[in-house]
Amino acid sequence: MQKPFSEDQAHGMLVGLAVGDALGMAVAGQARGCFALVTGLGAGGPAEPRAAQWSGAVSMALCLAQMLRSANGWDAEDAMKRFVNWRDFGYLAAPGRHADPDKETRAALLAFEASGNPYSGGAETEGSAGIVRLAPVVLGYGAVKESAMAVAQLQSRLTHASPICQRAAANLAEVLVTGEHGRLPRPDAPPGAVTGHVRDTLHAVFWAMAQGRTFRDVVLAAVNLGGDACATGAVAGQLAGRVWGYEGIPGDWLEMLWDHDKILVTADDLYAMRPIDQ
Repeated sequence: MQKPFSEDQAHGMLVGLAVGDALGMAVAGQARGCFALVTGLGAGGPAEPRAAQWSGAVSMALCLAQMLRSANGWDAEDAMKRFVNWRDFGYLAAPGRHADPDKETRAALLAFEASGNPYSGGAETEGSAGIVRLAPVVLGYGAVKESAMAVAQLQSRLTHASPICQRAAANLAEVLVTGEHGRLPRPDAPPGAVTGHVRDTLHAVFWAMAQGRTFRDVVLAAVNLGGDACATGAVAGQLAGRVWGYEGIPGDWLEMLWDHDKILVTADDLYAMRPIDQ
């Protein structure tokens, strides 16, 4: 069955996730208005990324991607084992980047190790990890919208199982599959602070999507809100990648992105994937 997005858009979603996250690294945790605006990879912000490296959120997305490629379908236990491997040994991490799971993910991984149940995400957790690492599921399951939405919820449940997190993952997967971004809310102003709560992340991204007509403009608008800039950059990068494709990402950013070629090949494999459980 044909996927409703092109190979270029598939590349754009996964590479866009990594690019947006890497852009956000420069100002992550900084209060809005207290840093030089980011204008590109390695440009602006108090701490320039080294070789445009990305955070652990991209590592977790790549863990999901490798699981999907290996199983040709969904395998929750395999995904959690890869997350543990990332936490303990830096599997799929950028060089020199120590694993930095948020407290909800850390708790879920510990619960998985204790119980063996891969669906160990807390029912009260409302962080944004389930939407930040979403693109691999969309690329793999995108031929059937309902399948992509269902697996989007499953991957959120691994670490963030609250109803709002699962609903956000499913709804974002629907938009990424269909490309119907015109249905997204368009807030008049960004959130007062980008805290990492899934509501704040989506509010920031929806606002950023209306701030320009290019990948560059939208993703820079997102990360320059500060706070949890890696998360907003990664989510904005996925949406902008769906809209403008890989060809819309500035070439100098692609040249600087750590492990660009590996991410691109991963996107190719996921786009070609026909899951056995779909």
